[in-house]
Amino acid sequence: MNTYGQATCRYERQRATTGRWAVLHPLGHAEFAGLACSVATVRAWARDLLTGRVDDTTLNDVVLLLSEIVTNSVVHSDSGRTPGGSITVCLGLGGGMIHAEVIDDGSATSLPFVRAADFDSDGGRGLLLVEALATAWGTHHDPEAGTAVWFHLPTNETNRPDGPDGPR
Repeated sequence: MNTYGQATCRYERQRATTGRWAVLHPLGHAEFAGLACSVATVRAWARDLLTGRVDDTTLNDVVLLLSEIVTNSVVHSDSGRTPGGSITVCLGLGGGMIHAEVIDDGSATSLPFVRAADFDSDGGRGLLLVEALATAWGTHHDPEAGTAVWFHLPTNETNRPDGPDGPR
C-alpha cells in the first residue's frame, strides 16, 4: 500500500470509529506497527492511560484482553502481513464501563471468531478470554476502515474520566 493509501485507510478508520464513540468519553487512541513487539507497547500504553482512572482489577483485565486482540491482529490480519501495516487502539469510559477497540487492516480470508482450542494448543484462546471476561464484545468490518474488535468491561472509575492529573 502506498503512502496515500495508508493515509486514506487511517482517515477511514477515524471516520468509522467516531460514530461508535458518540456516547463515550474518549481517553485516547494510538496507532501501533503491525508487529509482534507492539503487543508489549500497547500493554504499557493502556496501563499508563488507565492507571488512576479505573480499579486495578479492571485495569488488569483490559490489558490482558488488549494483548489477546492485538496479537490476533498481528497474526491474522493484513496489519501483520503487510509491510507498514498498522493497528489502532482506542479506549474510552462511559456509563460505568470501559470500551476498548482494536482496528486492524482486515483480512481478505477471514474475520475474527471464537474457535475451540485444543487442550495442548499454544494458541486459539484469545477471543475465548474476551468472551469470558467482557460484558459485551463484537466485531465490525468496513472495507475502507478495516476490522474492529471491541469489548466492554464494567468499571468503578477511581477518579474523573480525565484522570487524577487532568486530561492527557
